[in-house]
Amino acid sequence: MPQEDLKAQVAFAEINKRAQAQPTLVKKVGAVIVFDITKGGNVQQSWTVDGKQGTIYEGKPKEGATAQVTITVDDDDFIQLATGQANAPALFAKGKLKVKGNVMLAQKLSTLFKEQSKL
Repeated sequence: MPQEDLKAQVAFAEINKRAQAQPTLVKKVGAVIVFDITKGGNVQQSWTVDGKQGTIYEGKPKEGATAQVTITVDDDDFIQLATGQANAPALFAKGKLKVKGNVMLAQKLSTLFKEQSKL
């Protein structure tokens, strides 16, 4: 089954570029967070923000890393989040963003997205 092109792919590529230029940004998150990006309610792709290693990569956490938080969000909603057009609490309240794990750690992502709202 061919995978749909996800807008999130472009956003994560951009976030990763900035993260490599400013490694301390990702380390500020200080946790391993997985994003499951969905289309039509089905997970299409996952990305891992590894705040312990200071890296962002496509896929689930690498060996030795465990996600403390998993965020499930639709591709379109993720783009609104990444560009600052929507905020996580509002999406969460509408049931458009699901968080499994330590919700307080998820709030640390705002430091990463604040920098990305210039996308």
